[in-house]
Amino acid sequence: MLLELRIKMTVFERNLIKNPCGEERYRYWSVKSGGDGWNIDNNHIQIPEAYSQKCFVTSYRWCSKEQLINLLAEGATEDELDKQPEIYVCDWYGTRSDCGGVYEIHVTLLDADKSTVKAEFKCEAPPIPQWNDASYHKVSHNFRNYGKGVRYVNFCHRGKDTKFWAGHYGTRITNSTVIVKASS
Repeated sequence: MLLELRIKMTVFERNLIKNPCGEERYRYWSVKSGGDGWNIDNNHIQIPEAYSQKCFVTSYRWCSKEQLINLLAEGATEDELDKQPEIYVCDWYGTRSDCGGVYEIHVTLLDADKSTVKAEFKCEAPPIPQWNDASYHKVSHNFRNYGKGVRYVNFCHRGKDTKFWAGHYGTRITNSTVIVKASS
């Protein structure tokens, strides 16, 4: 029983997003770049629960990143997934103090065909104004009771600055997280 719980905790209860803070540049992410594209920078304000103090930085046009997680390849079984364990998603976003930005996230739980949406979470956060305190904001969601058949999680977020400044003054995104909770 203890061994079974230990194995489940290694399959579940861990962040399934690879490279959540940009430590490996854009590895594992499908990237679409607008303006001057994405950049990697250090967080201006520390996020204590973050894996790393690096972040992805957007530009003056929409920049998006997407990661498709195959839950079976990560070690879950179809039976475990059909019990509909809670799936927690989280992201942190902010801007520089001297330039505002906008941020959106869209996470979908997908069937084996990768096109049937079983559940989704969308958030279009209110724009962060110029001359802000440069703090990060956390957005999170718990998927529950989403039905049988989920095999993939598609995690997508995007951002841009509000001043259309050349360079990388846009939304800063870090510590992207997808965790499948172990059932109790």
